Amino acid sequence: MKSRKKRLSLIFGLCSAIIVYPAIFDSVAKAQEQSACASGEVRDSNGLCSMSNQEQESVPMANAQEFFQNGREFDIEGRHQEALVQYTRAIELDPNYVEAYFYRGNTLALEGQPQEGIEDLQKAAAILESRGQLEWAEAMRQQEEIIREGIQRGEF
Repeated sequence: MKSRKKRLSLIFGLCSAIIVYPAIFDSVAKAQEQSACASGEVRDSNGLCSMSNQEQESVPMANAQEFFQNGREFDIEGRHQEALVQYTRAIELDPNYVEAYFYRGNTLALEGQPQEGIEDLQKAAAILESRGQLEWAEAMRQQEEIIREGIQRGEF
């Protein structure tokens, strides 16, 4: 069981390097190219400017990116349950956060919840399709298929 989990973790890690990291770098580059938001507005992870809703929160609102980065750090340390909490919080703050869905989906699968992981990958693919990023959406579908095959082989 432990070696199977290690193997799946390695597969997901490699897929992450191939699929998600280029998307993150592309998103950062595009964000740097865009002009700044107007006064009082903030930029979300999709690069859109909108009014800050900090006034609606009783505590300071954290950035979805911060929660995502915390989740990545927990994942790397093998603290998967804590990573899931961070990814979920990032998604709550930004329901279109593709990378958070991707990593949460893989982590859920590794933690014995493959169907929930598939659902997250499907959500990520749908978001990417709505943005016209069909190649990235297909990569999410491929990752979904890897999990489905793992279920069939009894790896989950």
